[in-house]
Amino acid sequence: MITVVFLLVVGLAGWTISTLMSKGKHQDDITKELGNILESLKLLTSSITALVKLLMKDSIASAKEEDFQPISSNVIDLLKLEKKGDKKAA
Repeated sequence: MITVVFLLVVGLAGWTISTLMSKGKHQDDITKELGNILESLKLLTSSITALVKLLMKDSIASAKEEDFQPISSNVIDLLKLEKKGDKKAA
Protein backbone atom coordinates (compact mmCIF):
# COMPACT_ATOMS: atom_id res chain seq x y z
CA MET A 1 0.00 0.00 0.00
CA ILE A 2 2.78 2.41 0.93
CA THR A 3 4.62 1.47 -2.26
CA VAL A 4 1.58 2.30 -4.37
CA VAL A 5 1.17 5.69 -2.68
CA PHE A 6 4.88 6.38 -3.10
CA LEU A 7 4.75 5.50 -6.80
CA LEU A 8 1.72 7.73 -7.30
CA VAL A 9 3.46 10.66 -5.60
CA VAL A 10 6.63 10.15 -7.64
CA GLY A 11 4.62 9.84 -10.84
CA LEU A 12 2.64 12.99 -10.06
CA ALA A 13 5.83 14.87 -9.21
CA GLY A 14 7.46 13.79 -12.47
CA TRP A 15 4.39 14.74 -14.49
CA THR A 16 4.26 18.14 -12.76
CA ILE A 17 7.95 18.84 -13.36
CA SER A 18 7.74 17.85 -17.01
CA THR A 19 4.66 20.04 -17.49
CA LEU A 20 6.33 23.02 -15.82
CA MET A 21 9.46 22.58 -17.94
CA SER A 22 7.44 22.42 -21.16
CA LYS A 23 5.87 25.78 -20.24
CA GLY A 24 2.29 24.77 -20.93
CA LYS A 25 -0.75 27.04 -20.91
CA HIS A 26 -1.64 26.38 -17.29
CA GLN A 27 1.77 26.94 -15.71
CA ASP A 28 0.49 29.73 -13.44
CA ASP A 29 -2.40 27.57 -12.21
CA ILE A 30 -0.04 24.67 -11.55
CA THR A 31 2.31 26.84 -9.48
CA LYS A 32 -0.66 28.20 -7.49
CA GLU A 33 -1.83 24.66 -6.73
CA LEU A 34 1.69 23.66 -5.70
CA GLY A 35 1.71 26.66 -3.35
CA ASN A 36 -1.63 25.53 -1.90
CA ILE A 37 -0.28 22.02 -1.37
CA LEU A 38 2.82 23.34 0.43
CA GLU A 39 0.68 25.61 2.61
CA SER A 40 -1.57 22.66 3.48
CA LEU A 41 1.47 20.57 4.41
CA LYS A 42 2.71 23.36 6.70
CA LEU A 43 -0.68 23.52 8.41
CA LEU A 44 -0.80 19.73 8.74
CA THR A 45 2.65 19.67 10.31
CA SER A 46 1.68 22.47 12.68
CA SER A 47 -1.53 20.68 13.66
CA ILE A 48 0.25 17.39 14.28
CA THR A 49 2.84 19.15 16.45
CA ALA A 50 0.10 20.86 18.47
CA LEU A 51 -1.74 17.55 18.88
CA VAL A 52 1.40 15.79 20.13
CA LYS A 53 2.04 18.60 22.64
CA LEU A 54 -1.53 18.39 23.94
CA LEU A 55 -1.35 14.62 24.26
CA MET A 56 1.93 14.87 26.15
CA LYS A 57 0.51 17.50 28.51
CA ASP A 58 -2.57 15.38 29.12
CA SER A 59 -0.51 12.26 29.75
CA ILE A 60 1.73 14.06 32.22
CA ALA A 61 -1.20 15.73 33.97
CA SER A 62 -3.14 12.49 34.30
CA ALA A 63 -0.17 10.61 35.73
CA LYS A 64 -0.54 10.46 39.49
CA GLU A 65 2.19 10.44 42.07
CA GLU A 66 1.15 6.95 43.13
CA ASP A 67 1.93 5.70 39.63
CA PHE A 68 5.57 6.56 40.26
CA GLN A 69 5.70 5.29 43.84
CA PRO A 70 6.97 1.77 42.98
CA ILE A 71 9.72 3.28 40.85
CA SER A 72 10.86 5.68 43.56
CA SER A 73 10.81 2.95 46.22
CA ASN A 74 12.93 0.72 43.98
CA VAL A 75 15.43 3.51 43.47
CA ILE A 76 15.58 4.14 47.23
CA ASP A 77 16.11 0.41 47.88
CA LEU A 78 18.91 0.31 45.31
CA LEU A 79 20.59 3.33 46.91
CA LYS A 80 20.37 1.68 50.35
CA LEU A 81 21.98 -1.50 49.00
CA GLU A 82 24.71 0.56 47.34
CA LYS A 83 25.47 2.38 50.62
CA LYS A 84 25.65 -0.93 52.50
CA GLY A 85 28.07 -2.24 49.87
CA ASP A 86 30.25 0.85 50.27
CA LYS A 87 30.36 0.46 54.08
CA LYS A 88 31.36 -3.22 53.81
CA ALA A 89 34.14 -2.40 51.35
CA ALA A 90 35.56 0.23 53.73
